Amino acid sequence: MPIVGENRLQSFHNIVKDYIAYKLRQHNIFLAGYHENSSPSAAACHLRRVADELIEENSQLFDSMCDQLHLTHATTYSTFVGIADEIFQSGKNWGRIVAFLAFGATLAVYCAQKEDLAQNIDNIVEWVSVYMDQNLSGWIDDNGGWVSTFGRATDL
Repeated sequence: MPIVGENRLQSFHNIVKDYIAYKLRQHNIFLAGYHENSSPSAAACHLRRVADELIEENSQLFDSMCDQLHLTHATTYSTFVGIADEIFQSGKNWGRIVAFLAFGATLAVYCAQKEDLAQNIDNIVEWVSVYMDQNLSGWIDDNGGWVSTFGRATDL
């Protein structure tokens, strides 16, 4: 049974914040509210592994991506939406959803490392969560949801 309404948005928020907190810690960035989840769900663990593999396989792209965007506080949101829309321009699938989450986490880490952009981290969690709720939730529900897809130990 699909999660609906505020519960669905909260579910997306939890997944997104867990992954962004995990990536921040990997980069030795420790922020209030982004503490280690000592008992992540099976879905969160699988998502971490798959997204990390994607980032590793495309490290050159992810490492240089944010520098090439020339972000400012004023342009971060519009840049985020433009890239999100581009990721899903030719359709939705789990690989693109993982790439979208990896992009959001990469953007959050980049912003955390820049004094003038650090205040965007909470915003990025919200932007990714709301984008998923508004643009991807129907597809996610129609394709088994998080738990049935990421809660198993198979590759996507």
